[in-house]
Amino acid sequence: MMNTTKLRLLYLIDLFKQDTNETNSVTMPDIQDYLYSKGIVAERKSLYEDIDTLKTWGLDIIYNRPQGYYLASTDFDIIEIKLLVDAIASSDFLTKKKTSELQKKLLNCINHYDQESIKHQLFQNPNKFKNENIFYSLDTIQNAINKNSSIQFMYFDITIDKQKKYRKNSTPYHLIPYALLYENQRYYCIGYSTKYNNFSHYRVDKMDQVILQDDFNEKKNFNLPKYKTTNFNMTLGQIENITLEFDLSLTNIVFDTFGQDVFIKKVSPSTFTINLSSTVSTNFIGWLLQFGKKVKVISPSSLIEDIKHLIDEVQEVY
Repeated sequence: MMNTTKLRLLYLIDLFKQDTNETNSVTMPDIQDYLYSKGIVAERKSLYEDIDTLKTWGLDIIYNRPQGYYLASTDFDIIEIKLLVDAIASSDFLTKKKTSELQKKLLNCINHYDQESIKHQLFQNPNKFKNENIFYSLDTIQNAINKNSSIQFMYFDITIDKQKKYRKNSTPYHLIPYALLYENQRYYCIGYSTKYNNFSHYRVDKMDQVILQDDFNEKKNFNLPKYKTTNFNMTLGQIENITLEFDLSLTNIVFDTFGQDVFIKKVSPSTFTINLSSTVSTNFIGWLLQFGKKVKVISPSSLIEDIKHLIDEVQEVY
C-alpha cells in the first residue's frame, strides 16, 4: 500500500515552491483542495504537522494572517534565475533546442508567478550553433578531466559551402584535457599533447566525434589563469613580453581586458604603460589598432614591425 503521508509531503513541497511567494499565499482549504486533486484527503491537524515538519527540514514557510501560507525564500531568487537564463540565451555554442531545455529546467526552480515575469523577457541569440553534439562533447571532455584520461577527436573548419572540412586530412587528434574554459561566447578545451609535448586549446564547437580513451595520465603542472592571460582572446601564437603605452581614457578598457591586477605605471599626465606576457597574433594586433593613436607598442620591436607590415598590407587593399 502506498504511504500517503510521504507522498503528501512531496506534493506540499511542490505546492509551496511552485504556487506561492510573498504576494501569493495558500490557505488551509486551498492546501486541502490541492491535495484532493492529487487523490489525497488530509485533515487540518495532519497538515499543520506536515508544515511544521517541512519547516524543520528547512523550508522557509511563513504564515501571514489572514492570507495564508507562502514560501518566503528558495534556492534561487528571480534575479538569479534571470541572470542564468540570459547567460544561456546569449551562449552561441548552445543550440536552440538545448537552450530551451536548460531554460525550462531553470525556470522550474522558481514559482509560476516569477516564471511568467521572466518568460515575457526571454530572448534567444539568433546566431545559435546547429550542432547538437556540442553538449555531448562537453560531457565527454569533462569526464576525461575527472578521470585523467585522454580523448580522441576530429577537428574541422566550415567551408564556403557551409560544410565540414576536417583538418590534417581527417587524421584524429589526441589530447589530455585539463580544463574547459568559457571565453568569447564559446567553450575551449585546454589540454596537453603528448605528441608535441605542450599545452594547446581547441574550440569545442569545432571538435567532432569526441571519444573518451581508456587510459590514465599523470597530471603535469598547469596554471589555468596564467594560460588564459598569456593566450590573448584564446588565440595561439608566440608568447612575448610586451610593453604598451595607453592614453588615460583607455584605463577601463585595459582593466576590462587584462584584469585589475595588471601592473600600471603612469608615465605622463595623460598616458600610462602596462607590461604583460601574451601571444602575438593578428587578433592581438587588430585589438591594438582599433584604438588608433591612443595606444603605442613600446616593445618588442618585432611586434612593432608586424604592425607596420599589417598596416602596409591594408593600405594596398584600399
